[in-house]
Amino acid sequence: MEYDTGMEKLNTRGCEEVEIQFIDGEPEQSRLARSVGIDLTTIHEWFNELEDLDSTEIDQLCFLLDCGYDLDSALTRYEWVCIFHGSAEDYARELIEETTDIPENLQYYIDYEAIARDMGYNGEIVKIGRDVIVTNAHEF
Repeated sequence: MEYDTGMEKLNTRGCEEVEIQFIDGEPEQSRLARSVGIDLTTIHEWFNELEDLDSTEIDQLCFLLDCGYDLDSALTRYEWVCIFHGSAEDYARELIEETTDIPENLQYYIDYEAIARDMGYNGEIVKIGRDVIVTNAHEF
């Protein structure tokens, strides 16, 4: 691993302390590094388990970390977090249209924005980013 090789070289030169910084990468990876709190004790997890996560997996993991889960627990559960890409109103519309037969003459009277707002108040959904929603937030 490149990190281990670099640390061995520094140690042979007498370097005893290093500072870990996230300098180059995607914004999602930077958010993950901040959520995890990457330091000397967690740097191996970054290279072994976190570095190659896609943006949805990062959203899932960061949600759990923000809920108070420790890294090990979050890594075992993050795949259970359901992510919807779109607005809360879009999610409410999709959910209702998929689960309910609405007569055509009543379809225009449904206030999906109000339903989405109520879902947020009830903790059923949580907005974690621009057009990124956790749809099973109440399970965590």
